[in-house]
Amino acid sequence: MAYEVTATRRRPQQFEDLAGQEFVAETLKNSIKTKQFAHAYLFAGPRGCGKTSTARILAKALNCQNFSEPTCTPCGECESCKAITNSSSLDVIEIDGASNTSVNDVRQIKDEVMFPPTSCRYKIYIIDEVHMLSTSAFNALLKTIEEPPAHVIFIFATTELQKVPATIKSRCQQYNFRLVSTDRLKGLLEDACREMNIQAEEEALFWIAKESGGSVRDCYTLFDQIAAFSDGHITYEKIRDKLGLLGVDRLNSLFDSCTAGNSEDVLNQLDTFLQSGISIDQLISNSTEYLRSLLLIKNGIKKESLLGQSAERYSTNVLNSWNTIQTERALSIFLQLYRDIRYSLSPRYELELAFSRLCWLKQYVSPSEVKAAIDRAHALLCSAPQRGAGTQGTAQAESLNTQQNAQNAPVFSSVTLPAQPDGNVYQNAPKDDQMTQGAAAQNNLENEHTFSQTADSSMPEKSSGPTGTDSGTAVPNGLHMFSMLQNEQQGAGGGTPENGEKYQDPTAVTENPNPFYNGGAVPPDNTAAAANCNDNYSYDDLGNPETNDIPDEEWSTTDNSHLEEEIVESYEASVDAQQSTLTQEDVHLSNVPAALSDGSQINLKDLYEQLISKLTPENPMASSALMQTSPWILNGNTIKTSIESEFQLRSIESSLPQINGILSNICGTQISFEITKKEQPQKKEDNIPVPPQVQMLCSVFKGSIVGGKK
Repeated sequence: MAYEVTATRRRPQQFEDLAGQEFVAETLKNSIKTKQFAHAYLFAGPRGCGKTSTARILAKALNCQNFSEPTCTPCGECESCKAITNSSSLDVIEIDGASNTSVNDVRQIKDEVMFPPTSCRYKIYIIDEVHMLSTSAFNALLKTIEEPPAHVIFIFATTELQKVPATIKSRCQQYNFRLVSTDRLKGLLEDACREMNIQAEEEALFWIAKESGGSVRDCYTLFDQIAAFSDGHITYEKIRDKLGLLGVDRLNSLFDSCTAGNSEDVLNQLDTFLQSGISIDQLISNSTEYLRSLLLIKNGIKKESLLGQSAERYSTNVLNSWNTIQTERALSIFLQLYRDIRYSLSPRYELELAFSRLCWLKQYVSPSEVKAAIDRAHALLCSAPQRGAGTQGTAQAESLNTQQNAQNAPVFSSVTLPAQPDGNVYQNAPKDDQMTQGAAAQNNLENEHTFSQTADSSMPEKSSGPTGTDSGTAVPNGLHMFSMLQNEQQGAGGGTPENGEKYQDPTAVTENPNPFYNGGAVPPDNTAAAANCNDNYSYDDLGNPETNDIPDEEWSTTDNSHLEEEIVESYEASVDAQQSTLTQEDVHLSNVPAALSDGSQINLKDLYEQLISKLTPENPMASSALMQTSPWILNGNTIKTSIESEFQLRSIESSLPQINGILSNICGTQISFEITKKEQPQKKEDNIPVPPQVQMLCSVFKGSIVGGKK
């Protein structure tokens, strides 16, 4: 008898023999029992999962001659069953859709369906790879599939369901076939080994089943290839050597060197593998699969069908050296490597670079780990150990301070304080379930601060703690002092509770009547020249009033309330004078309507606002310059105005076509915009002699004279 490959010899002959397709088998059997089978079927699924075999079993079940009616268990011995098994039946026609794609082939089927079957109950057409038919062929089949003769049944099989037209799908009963699990394929291989008297290791059969990818036909084909060179005994070592595989043992050795940071040994092993005939693609594929298995083990998955090997086969050193994040990083490196080698100058260089990166992977720190470290630092700063109230404090104060620290420590270890707006330490706001704990922590801080002040006030001597810090909230040695930790020690004026000054909140803003108390240029309106040339007092460089008879160091003790009022009034007058020059209300927002040449009325206020709103997104420079123009005058269909700045004038002139277009579109008629340079009135200069000392200061400091006494 001629040799048959395992896939053909072990083809299923009954519905019960279909591996992994229990749903399809049960559904077809029930339809046959109730005699409710359809006139058209569509079998869809991956390759080698039993679509054509199921179509033949269904044909035998409908045409078995040993039964007077269709049966779920065809005998397989009658002439009809044998002919269908051998693909020689005249009433069961198998057509290859890939080679019969034209509309003429479909016309031939349409002519044949009119004739009844010769020896069977039903004439069955099995069209494999039906998605290869042309659009015209599909259209020619529509009427025949929808209303075929009673003795005709169509069975379509395809691996690409998305290419089958919806008009064909709607006329057929659709069955989706699935890939077979690795464990089920391994069981089929064990049955084949017993049938062929072949000894095989569990690991070898498991590798064959896994490499088949869920396809029964691919599994049997690979099994025949391995059985051919195994001499009746299949082992994993033979498969690894003959097919150029790495194997888990070699991979363990390779990745052990990576975790140890021994790049020299890693590169030497890679060279050995490549010299032995293992391809670069195989190296990348096996390494990627190995890293995936490591990641699954780290997540607690020990299932062999997912790992590809027993979990005990993987190196414990590699599992312990890399954490989950680093293992994910290694897997992503090799996935990206597979995508990059097709465009690389040398795939080997890319492979060596990837393994070189794995050698320092233990130093990789993910952003999440950095955030966790910062959070721990925040918790350390918040729950820092606190010193006693002072070296001379009473025993009762020290005892109370210790108790409060013990209460606050667990709270700060689990609570994140809200962000300080003026501090240098930024913290996340507490979560909803931590609000109660945060409130308790804040109360503890306030109580502790109150006690610290009480203890300090009762101390006979100053504390020996560091300057500028409160002894109750001192941080450990070696840590930097943050502004957030100084808020309770340092007063607004720079003093501390230790030197007797009253405590002030440094974050509280105290308004100073002098707007230039921090220094800076003094406006001309606030200088002595603008103070009506009062001989009794003048202003210093910081804008503070000074007199000829009061020294600077005694100014703070002198009653100067009336002088401060004059300063405030002078500053407010200067601000009002600046705001009252040319505002939009005076310049543009006039509600007086103006007449156009065509007799229509226009409101300059609305026209100005619409022009600015439409011009700003397109030309913000010109829009900003238009806001500085003088009052607009409408003369006929022409708007005239002027501006002081030469730069703004050029900006508007370069945008005149755009401005005219917007104005014309708003008004519904042609509007032109004209702008000129506004002439500044010449001020009469007072010929007041300047002292030589002032001239010398101006020349040295590159300054100018803004005011002085007469």
